[in-house]
Amino acid sequence: MTTADFVAVLALNAAAEGLVQPLGPDRLDWLRLIAAHAVVVDVDGHPAGFVLTFTPGSAYDGPEFGWFTQTYADRFLYIERIVVAPEHRRQGIASTVYRAVERSAQPFDRAVARVRSDALDSAGLSFHTARGYHEVAGQRLANGTSTALLAKEL
Repeated sequence: MTTADFVAVLALNAAAEGLVQPLGPDRLDWLRLIAAHAVVVDVDGHPAGFVLTFTPGSAYDGPEFGWFTQTYADRFLYIERIVVAPEHRRQGIASTVYRAVERSAQPFDRAVARVRSDALDSAGLSFHTARGYHEVAGQRLANGTSTALLAKEL
């Protein structure tokens, strides 16, 4: 991901708001710089999605990351967000990205993620469960959103 991708990435994120946290250009730039993976997925030369992951010890500041750090120390790779454009969903893009991320997470023993635990993101929870993730904790964010913290042992 480069700064040239920001307009497309921010538009993709805005289309998924409610499922992922809002994102502005400054925050995106900072996340991109500290991420283990900051990747845009292109389909036919057009951005179809993106993923951000973080390793233990990064400067990432989310409360779920703090919980994973306290629980697993340095033995996890955090999938902070994956967004796929609505017109590209159900085509295997997220599964392909997850396979690649999970391969890179093997030295950490597990991949972890956060999804909303309400009906709004039942597809996200089902997707993760089908991939072998299980709920290890729940959190309520400052905005009142309930989330499920998930882990997959690798």
